[in-house]
Amino acid sequence: MGDGLSRSRYRKTKNPALIPRGVYCYDENGKCPYWRLKKNLPEQENGYCSFLRESDYDRNEKMGMVKWISKDGVSYTEPHLIPISLIWDSCKECNINDEIDDEINI
Repeated sequence: MGDGLSRSRYRKTKNPALIPRGVYCYDENGKCPYWRLKKNLPEQENGYCSFLRESDYDRNEKMGMVKWISKDGVSYTEPHLIPISLIWDSCKECNINDEIDDEINI
C-alpha cells in the first residue's frame, strides 16, 4: 500500500474512507483493501469482507434461510436455494460509499 500500511493493518483500522465509491468493491483507484477471496470456501461463496468480518458463506447461512409457518401453526426454517451474497463477485454488501450519482446525462 502506498502509505506504508500493510493490507492487514488496513483491515484492522476499519476506515470507511478507504472503501471505494460506487456499488462495487473496486473503482478506478483499485480494489477495496477489505475485499478478498478465501480459498477454503465454495466457489461463489468465497468472497470475504474484513470490514464486515463476514464471507458470502457466512451471510448466506444467516440470511439465506426461509422462515414460514404452516397452516397448522408449525414454524419451519429451511435453506434458500439461491445464494444471496455477492461479495465474491466484488458487489458491495457493506453499503458504504455506494451512493449513485443523482445526475443523469441524456
